Amino acid sequence: MQLLNEVVEIYGELKIPNDGTIWYAVYTKSRHEKKVAQSCMEYNISYFLPLQESVRYYKNRVVTFMKPLFSGYIFCRCNVDGKRQLYQTGHICKFLEPLDQLQFVKELQQIRGVREKGIRLFSHSYLQRGRRVRVIRGPFKNFQGKISHRKGKYKLVLNIDLIRQAVAVEIDIRDIDLVD
Repeated sequence: MQLLNEVVEIYGELKIPNDGTIWYAVYTKSRHEKKVAQSCMEYNISYFLPLQESVRYYKNRVVTFMKPLFSGYIFCRCNVDGKRQLYQTGHICKFLEPLDQLQFVKELQQIRGVREKGIRLFSHSYLQRGRRVRVIRGPFKNFQGKISHRKGKYKLVLNIDLIRQAVAVEIDIRDIDLVD
């Protein structure tokens, strides 16, 4: 049973649009990402809101909740009418349109792929430079990103160029191949 305040991570399909809609990164007002997701469902607008579990410890209780992986952002696929409807909710600051729709959707699909496997993503600084790699085996086969190495551990960094944010997942160095 889904609680009233809960939202699903994805509504609709995360695919390249061919119906006159466009995928956008939507910059929301502070802590309004889930409200925008609820509005998207009401207006039948596809969205992707990657969530991560967060635990807060208080004096006499522990609270577990889901929070957005990219604070302040939700990814929506809509047309001009959908944008207008979402603006009217009062929860949105602006829509960011990617220059390369195909690349943007691929970046989102990779993050969705990791989430579907149930593997924890870690927030990571956006990597402008770095070695571009492709995963050749393992659960992330065919994923592409940049490699980060720190304290003997390797991470596959998945950038979202449009919002200049990234997430990472630990990876075995033997499972990657250089792209460049």
